[in-house]
Amino acid sequence: MKSTANRVARFGLLAALSLVLGWLDRAIPLTMLLSGAVPGIKLGLANTVLLYGVYLMDWRGCVLLMLTKVFLSGFLFGSLSAILYSLCGGVLSLAVMLLVRRNPRVGALAIALLAALSDAMLLRRHPKPGGQMFWCVLLIALACAAALAVFFVIRRRPGLGVIGTSLAGAVAHNVGQVLAASSVLHTPQLLYTYLPVLVGIGAAVGCLTGFVARRVFTALRLPVETSGNAEGRT
Repeated sequence: MKSTANRVARFGLLAALSLVLGWLDRAIPLTMLLSGAVPGIKLGLANTVLLYGVYLMDWRGCVLLMLTKVFLSGFLFGSLSAILYSLCGGVLSLAVMLLVRRNPRVGALAIALLAALSDAMLLRRHPKPGGQMFWCVLLIALACAAALAVFFVIRRRPGLGVIGTSLAGAVAHNVGQVLAASSVLHTPQLLYTYLPVLVGIGAAVGCLTGFVARRVFTALRLPVETSGNAEGRT
């Protein structure tokens, strides 16, 4: 009985925290800071809460936490279309994080290759990028380098695997949202115009949120590198 009460209380706390961080994501004018070059960009602070679930809850709890965040955030701060896009991104992101949790190096390497492919696609369409496109190409290249750096760092220090999981989840979230948007709006061109830029930005943001999450886990002394779920321990 006590264990069930603890799980319910922890779930409510995580759900509330994800809503607060989701609101904070919308309050930070990241799109304005990028001069409107890439609309809809957010830091993804709420992903740090889902990372907690991925490492310390079972998959059912993670799914319920993700669905709670998506629907409550959508009804409070967004719209029905926002719920749809966020749901597609959340499902793909959670699935990827659960898959790469045991071997985050694979996730980091896959994102590095995806970022390199995205940069190649942009350079093929814009052989001499200028203005905003130049900065987009540069950002994706830096994201690719960051993902490779994460891959090698995790090889030396497996305890930093949270960053690799966050990296993979952030990019997967962007991929899921763009796939949903291109399908609903019948705009397949988003896959080779908007998506490559979001891959690079997602990789950069994923590294940042992963680092923040790792620091939080360390400060709270959470056993995030254990392979099993921690429902019975926390």
